[in-house]
Amino acid sequence: MADLEAVLADVSYLMAMEKSKATPAARASKKIVLPEPSIRSVMQKYLEERHEITFDKIFNQRIGFLLFKDFCLNEINEAVPQVKFYEERLCPRLCDGSGLSHHLLGGKWFRAPDQLALC
Repeated sequence: MADLEAVLADVSYLMAMEKSKATPAARASKKIVLPEPSIRSVMQKYLEERHEITFDKIFNQRIGFLLFKDFCLNEINEAVPQVKFYEERLCPRLCDGSGLSHHLLGGKWFRAPDQLALC
């Protein structure tokens, strides 16, 4: 009878081992780190891979200049004279004479808000 109990214990042990190998939760916890899903992090990674995350590349685009201007006007007071200088220099390049800017995604025309208007 002792032999039968020993065999039963061994079989139970082996079955438990097989079950623990098949169950993913029982494995050693190997944590998978997912990237941050925000658009900012995705765009930053995209620009870094193409070596385009420089001030000049971003600033010389219409949306980059508008974001820079909005930041300067709303966050820091000392940069306002420089922004006005850049507006005078870049206005012909970044928007047409009517003060309308071309919408980058839809191909539609829109009037920029007063705080972001270039011309």
